[in-house]
Amino acid sequence: MRARDKQQDEGAGRAAQPLRALDCDVCIVGATLAGLATALSLALRGRSVVVLEAGTIGPYRGSGLVRAGFGRSAAELCAAGGRDDVRAIYDLSAAGARSARRLMAVLDIPADALGLIILPGPNGRRDLLDEAAARDLLGLDELLRLSPENLRADLALDAPFGALLDRQPQAFAAADVPLRLAEAARAADVRIMERTRILGTDLDGVRKYVETVHGRIRADHVVLTTDRGVPTFAPWIGSALIDCPFVSGGFSSGTIRARAGETVVELGQRGALFSWQGSSLRFTAPTASFISRGPAAACALRRHARRFYPGLRGALADDAHGVATRTSRHRLPLLGSYRPGVWYGIGLGAEPLSDASLVADMIGDAIVERDDSIRRFSPFGPLPAFGWVGRVVRRAAYWGGRVSDASARAEALRELPASPAAADEKHA
Repeated sequence: MRARDKQQDEGAGRAAQPLRALDCDVCIVGATLAGLATALSLALRGRSVVVLEAGTIGPYRGSGLVRAGFGRSAAELCAAGGRDDVRAIYDLSAAGARSARRLMAVLDIPADALGLIILPGPNGRRDLLDEAAARDLLGLDELLRLSPENLRADLALDAPFGALLDRQPQAFAAADVPLRLAEAARAADVRIMERTRILGTDLDGVRKYVETVHGRIRADHVVLTTDRGVPTFAPWIGSALIDCPFVSGGFSSGTIRARAGETVVELGQRGALFSWQGSSLRFTAPTASFISRGPAAACALRRHARRFYPGLRGALADDAHGVATRTSRHRLPLLGSYRPGVWYGIGLGAEPLSDASLVADMIGDAIVERDDSIRRFSPFGPLPAFGWVGRVVRRAAYWGGRVSDASARAEALRELPASPAAADEKHA
């Protein structure tokens, strides 16, 4: 009998017998970035914590960018809700970004890049104007404008509409963050139970019960930080989240060298994110569905990258892989209380480091200090994602959006003056 089958049989046998409850103050379901950060925060505040993880804790392969705004542009945030509601949660996200930077320092995670260059999306100059107007509406600081000449010199990039520069964001080498978070949590007496499948729950009473293959957990609070393995007792989680697949990897190019060390992000729902370190380019771009095979990921990566750098048309991609993330329909994290003593912090999207720290701070304050700041996320609660129908619609929207993006880019370029003399004539 294989070891895995033997482990499952032993787990089933234990589950069939009366189990002695393991008492704790907080039971966290999911050893995600948010789950581990919340566990560490609560343990350092004197709470006993148990973390349940259906799989194992491994390296992180997503974005290491830390910035305010939940990975959304100001224009996208303004479209998500009213001005006051959006500004309130933006301020919380800024606090989460500061908390994430402090956490990276404690974990000794180095920063790869400082600053963020914001390129326009398919609408060209109008995207930059809309972003500036949205920041003004929210009362945010005005960003520095970069000229096409700046971008050509510093990024070897042909960007005829220029860009905006935000000096605050930082990008970290985040691969080891989960492992170091788990190590720090264990050092703070957090009990992390990996390969622990949940069999059932009773979350209605003052004391919450979570039945697992290894025993029963009895806690005052249960915090859900994953949608993996929990649909039986929290079906609203899976029904409120949508897939956000990406492809990521690198290129080594001896013909292209960039001097700028800032991370670069393109506006729009299908915008790419990349950064240069000498002649090495790290690139991330959204895809219609999750790509599991390396060769397919490399082809998709090259297709997106050559739009910015045509010289990469035949370049070989290094470590090309698919990244599976989840978020909500309004593209904001789901953060709040499902019922008394049951909390959730899920759907952190493509840039989860800041949001994971925000979840840890908000839920920690709610449990320990009885702070009700978490209620500011009430206007951005779970919305139905409409299951497989929604997935089909979103996939079709992705491909339709790529076609419309190409058309919009061509139209925006046609609006550019052919020469400085023509520009003067048009302005006159």
